[in-house]
Amino acid sequence: MKKRFLNTLLAGAAGLTLAAGATELSPAAAEKALFDSTARHLDFGGDYYNYLSIDGMPGQFEELLVSMLTASGEADSAEVADVVKLVSGLLNFEAVQAFGSSSIIAADAPGVYVNKSFIRLSEAQPKGVLFDLAGRENRKLAGLKMIPANTRLAFGLHLDPGPAWKTLSAALAGSQNEEVKNLPAEAARQAEQTLGCKFDDFLAGLTGEAFFLLTSDGTLPDIQPKLLLILPDGKGLLAQLLLKHADDLELQKESDTLYTIQAPGLPPFVKPRLILEKGRIVLASSADIYDLVRAADGGAATAPELAPYFRNMPGDGLGFLYLNVPASLVQSAIQLGAIASESEELAALQPALAKIPGLTVFSVSRKEAEGYAGVMRSNLSAAQLQVAAPMLVYSGMLLPALNQAREKARRISCVNNVKQVMLGLTMYANDHDSRFPADNGAAGLNTLVKDDYLTDFTCYICPSATDDKGSGNLTEDTCSYIYLGGTDLAKEQAPSKLPVVFDKPGNHRKGVSVGFADGHVEQIDLPRYHSPEQVIDYLVQNRGLPEETGKVLKQKLQKWNAAQTE
Repeated sequence: MKKRFLNTLLAGAAGLTLAAGATELSPAAAEKALFDSTARHLDFGGDYYNYLSIDGMPGQFEELLVSMLTASGEADSAEVADVVKLVSGLLNFEAVQAFGSSSIIAADAPGVYVNKSFIRLSEAQPKGVLFDLAGRENRKLAGLKMIPANTRLAFGLHLDPGPAWKTLSAALAGSQNEEVKNLPAEAARQAEQTLGCKFDDFLAGLTGEAFFLLTSDGTLPDIQPKLLLILPDGKGLLAQLLLKHADDLELQKESDTLYTIQAPGLPPFVKPRLILEKGRIVLASSADIYDLVRAADGGAATAPELAPYFRNMPGDGLGFLYLNVPASLVQSAIQLGAIASESEELAALQPALAKIPGLTVFSVSRKEAEGYAGVMRSNLSAAQLQVAAPMLVYSGMLLPALNQAREKARRISCVNNVKQVMLGLTMYANDHDSRFPADNGAAGLNTLVKDDYLTDFTCYICPSATDDKGSGNLTEDTCSYIYLGGTDLAKEQAPSKLPVVFDKPGNHRKGVSVGFADGHVEQIDLPRYHSPEQVIDYLVQNRGLPEETGKVLKQKLQKWNAAQTE
């Protein structure tokens, strides 16, 4: 009987051992299980399918990064390893096991692709700042109802910065470096001094759905973009902060909930305003854009040409992105860029750039039990997007670079123009007892034309301005520069500090060419140049121009301004 009992016990133990071993999958079986759990969130049978297993790769990358940073021997390997480990722990890329994406033509909309992506995680709720910021719970996306049909870009996402801050603070508190360890407490203390409230309360108030919108009316070059930004403000603390700095932000109170923003130099269709609502604040570039959004009720989703991109898409999730850039808008932008830059290189590239298609995209991201999923409807497949996106990026980088180079050349040419004007004034003064022409503005410079000191009208036109080249008499419409007349060089003690000729506002985005009484010319940086008085103030504050002289110059500007309105 004892022998029978012993055999039974041994058999049971062997069975338990086999059962335990059966739960440990072989490497091949584990990889297949990982692939299957990713693939169930994707679509087979389309023109694109991609799967990448990265299980264990982040840890190897961490070791490689430490080796690279310490290869020179200048950095302490222990300190570098501590920092890399801290950052790696905060991001927790170790939780990412695999990534997959697919693309098929939508069964309900020919010409529209359904592009899916999925990030497979090792656990349902991994720790890490990135995962805190990405969100851990799907919520209704109210912003989907606020997209008008003329929208070019819109995105909404649920904010919850509190958990991310707590994760960051806890990770830094475990650092061996005292400065790093105390950083969260010090940052919170300084923030509370600025905010006038508990930092945790401020972050809690930001919890909710944020929404951004860009629309455009008209066609290039007369396009009228309009912007809207909605931020959650559950505790009203963000509104308090903005009103605390109302003077700095140039806020003009219209009512208890409406403030206009006095920003000079903006196009006439831009009239920014701050709207304070219960639980959120709204920044709008004009009154009509907010009215349009509130009346939209999913306008883009119901427009016949756009409805296929919204069809059968989820209405809840972590966030969404909508982008609609018609091909006509892309091509007109390229053509205008070529005209504005007058670049032969860009003109040569136009046939290739003309192949850049328009782009319509609607994407929603969601949290699933096994990871993060994204579903996108677009007029391009995932494979085509990989080609089109770099083309759009490159063209977007190319046009500003070419325009900047062109503008730089124009600014150099502008400086040369002012030098010619100053040379003409100097020659005039040599013949007129060291005095410059008495009249202000174009009337004073016209003296140089009438008396044959400078008759080339191109010298009076800034290359960046839209003024027409004159003939006969010089007028304000045919002159890009402001002239302050009546200077008597014999009485000036510091002619090198006295401005005589400078750009009118609007000639350049930043930078003002200034000619001084001694004949030399400089270009000063005034990024928000909208008033000629700014030039005087800048020279008083930064170049040693006497305040009394500045007052006299401003009086001349007042007379010049008054003459324009007569």
